[in-house]
Amino acid sequence: MKKILLSMMVWLLCTGVAPAQEPDEAPPNLEMQRQELINLEKENARAIKLHNPTFFRAAYSEDFHGVSRYGEVVNKALMVQELQSMPLEFDSVVSSDAQVRMFRDTAYVLSLRSEVGRRNGKKFYNQFRILRVYVNTPRGWKIVSELETKLATDERP
Repeated sequence: MKKILLSMMVWLLCTGVAPAQEPDEAPPNLEMQRQELINLEKENARAIKLHNPTFFRAAYSEDFHGVSRYGEVVNKALMVQELQSMPLEFDSVVSSDAQVRMFRDTAYVLSLRSEVGRRNGKKFYNQFRILRVYVNTPRGWKIVSELETKLATDERP
């Protein structure tokens, strides 16, 4: 009987000392991190306009997988290659309407990208709804996945 009583006391003591599961807390400096993600979206648009792969090499994770503007499943290397060989000349590429959601070290950003430019001398206007998933690493936020959905096209003479 003493063994059972002693076992129960140890069990009760251990359950009282065991820490509760971590509550779902927002990351520290929530507004600062939110603004950083919005800035990354704007830098992404700028890199597309300039056909500059430097941003893509730095901000996209090595194990990145996503869906391109053409509906193709791509990795980081294909995204960089697509950017460099894109036959589009951009007058403007703007990221707007960024909606940021964060959970611990993960976030997603849903944004609208608008493009104006020329292809083969013909003017175009494109809009894409972009969904990007970010993971906060010791080296900053990295894009691990992305989906681009074309919303509107208006070719102008």
